[in-house]
Amino acid sequence: MESSTMPAHSPAEPPVVHPSRRLPDVDINDVDGRLFMLDRTWGGTVQVSFSKPMDPSVAGSVLLDGEPVGHLLQEMTIGGRTTWMLGIKVFGLLTEYDREHTLHLEGFTDTDGIAMAPTDLLLATQPARTPDPAHAAHERLARQVAQDGIVLLKNDNGLLPLPHGELHVFGRALHHFRTSAVGAGKTNARYTVGLHEAIGRHSGFTLNQELADFYRSGDDAVPGADLLARARARGDVGIVVLTRASGENLDNSSDPGEYALTADEETLIRTVAETFPRTVVLLNTPYPIDVTFAERYGVDAVVLAGVGGMLAGPALLDVLDGTVNPSGRLPDTWPRALRDLPAHRNFYDGAGGLPRHTGDADVWIDTVYEEGLYVGYRYFTTFGLEVAYPFGHGLSYTTFGVEPHPPVVDGSTVSLSATVVNEGTAVGREVVQVYVTKPESHLEQPLIELVDFAKTPLLAPGEQHTLAFEVPIDRLVSYDDEEAGGYVATAGEYRFHVGRSVVDMVEAGAVRVDAPTAVRPVAARLAPPEPVTVLSRHDSEGTRPTGARSGVRSAAAAMSPVRVRTEAAGPANSPAAPITFKEVQADPALAHAYVAGLTVEQLARLTVCAQADWGMEGTGVAGILARPEGLDIPLFQVSDGNSGVNVNTPNTGFPTTVVLASTFDKDLARAVGAAIGTEARDLGVHVLLAPALNLHRHPLAGRHPEYFSEDPVLAGLMAGHYARGVESTGVGACYKHVAANNAETARKQPLARPRARPARALPEGVRGGPVRASGQYRHDRLQPPQRPPRVG
Repeated sequence: MESSTMPAHSPAEPPVVHPSRRLPDVDINDVDGRLFMLDRTWGGTVQVSFSKPMDPSVAGSVLLDGEPVGHLLQEMTIGGRTTWMLGIKVFGLLTEYDREHTLHLEGFTDTDGIAMAPTDLLLATQPARTPDPAHAAHERLARQVAQDGIVLLKNDNGLLPLPHGELHVFGRALHHFRTSAVGAGKTNARYTVGLHEAIGRHSGFTLNQELADFYRSGDDAVPGADLLARARARGDVGIVVLTRASGENLDNSSDPGEYALTADEETLIRTVAETFPRTVVLLNTPYPIDVTFAERYGVDAVVLAGVGGMLAGPALLDVLDGTVNPSGRLPDTWPRALRDLPAHRNFYDGAGGLPRHTGDADVWIDTVYEEGLYVGYRYFTTFGLEVAYPFGHGLSYTTFGVEPHPPVVDGSTVSLSATVVNEGTAVGREVVQVYVTKPESHLEQPLIELVDFAKTPLLAPGEQHTLAFEVPIDRLVSYDDEEAGGYVATAGEYRFHVGRSVVDMVEAGAVRVDAPTAVRPVAARLAPPEPVTVLSRHDSEGTRPTGARSGVRSAAAAMSPVRVRTEAAGPANSPAAPITFKEVQADPALAHAYVAGLTVEQLARLTVCAQADWGMEGTGVAGILARPEGLDIPLFQVSDGNSGVNVNTPNTGFPTTVVLASTFDKDLARAVGAAIGTEARDLGVHVLLAPALNLHRHPLAGRHPEYFSEDPVLAGLMAGHYARGVESTGVGACYKHVAANNAETARKQPLARPRARPARALPEGVRGGPVRASGQYRHDRLQPPQRPPRVG
């Protein structure tokens, strides 16, 4: 990145700040702020820049309406320009819409020893925005996804749902409640209703205002004994809220405040649990964190709210009061400790003072997938390790009975069903998951694998519903690199299991494949340049991941470009008369002929966007297609779109992708895709850079909230239905991050050219055939001083 220095000034000139009078209005729901994506220490700040280099050893002061507030002073390089910036920590302190505040700055000194003149800046919060009836259907859908994606992890003695009344809420997350990821997964919602606002305005609950005022401090301190006693005298349920951030450009770490709890959080949960007879912990977290506190302190109920979009607050209260019966299920295993994950030794964990590298960091970091097949539940079930909460887990306010029916074969598809009965006293929905145990052969197999899932409609007490499952043979395959050179269903018995989670299931029956069945031959285009020993249950000690070949590589060098040819080539197959793009639009059958008439250079140029449009006057799209001279290519724009159209014009802010995955509802995924596609079309966006498909190999990956699951079938089916919804509107869906984007840390630094292997012919005896039955950015907009660099 090229850096430009600050403009020259006379040494006698005192430094001044920009803007000089009024800061941009603050969105009180944007907890992390504009610079968080680049440096997490800047989270929750508003920023001003100085006109001169400053002396960080001289402590200036900042007052917000006469009260001291925290701040940090640092030299920053943004958009190729270096400047000294002051970050003022105001988020959590500003909790009212449309209010004016005064910031007073003084004592800041430049490197020449000249102090700035005391300065007052006007800081206002944005006015409240109200719903637009024109978008009511999409906003109802956003609320439904947030509701259905909430996972009830623990509910001892039926503590939840809670009766309406006063809520005693502890923790800074009451005001720092997150509704969006950062980076490409960020949303620009028309309005947002977080937890604090929802309790006050959108529910039958009221809020202990004394506690709420205490947590405007922005930390997780324990209130004084008198305040605790007053709260306890007014209720017997204490609620603690924990929050975390995540997103593009920075990975999370195992440090306290990220995966681990801080000392303040530990003390707060313990104190609340000791003070109140019953305790609830709400997790406003976009990735798995350490939840062993629940057993350590005897917490009665734990609710994973996730990061639930523009209506996350009301949706959470709908579940807490029983208006909505929770039906979300975990799309990931929650381990008891990170060290239990086989991928952990190979994941760069910037904890304990290690450097926190961004995606653009000028270092090379290798990540070797020594875990092989054993990602998530495939590892824990096969190796028999205890977890905090298993894949597919989620509780309800009612109980369901699930009766599977034996699988039958229909050509190359296995069909089975399960009858679900609501045996409890509340209306609710149940998720049924289908797993398979594959036969062992020369290919190693995990104990079980998900092959399908479905969700019932709302069932009244006593009502039943039968779910049907169609499992094509291509979901029963294994990758055979050594013998078949592709995907095959090995011969033997495939046992199907049906249940509520990966640890709560019954066997439904089995089918048999008589001979190895070829499904798809492939060539290994991304084979590792060196052999990799991967984890095997047949030699768990000898193959256990060590991480010895992962981490920072100080001697690494970037790949050198290779010139393929030296002269420009003409069109591969020029038609007799040039075809225009308008003619292709009128007759899509001409597309192949049109492409054949383009040169390689033109085709290459069309694959790379010509520009972004992130500026203050722009639309905010991530890219605009190049329009080579001589071609009548129309305006064509792409935008990030995992949870909403990531542009400058406000639109519907849906929950994060992982919350959508937690619904286990394919129809809901398709509806979300159609809603976002409709708004993209209306905003002039032609392709959404979504869905994102990388698997959750490690929970600390920064883009965990943008991806669906640790399981490829859940991720693939939910992503496919989302994309189908998008494309039903005439907008394109772009599957991105299909593989190997396991981390944000230094992710733009390639190390070595992969060595491809040739495709192999299928061996004799491997065939196709039937099976038979025998009895599963818009990134933070920097306004001003500059736009942050685009990182992907």
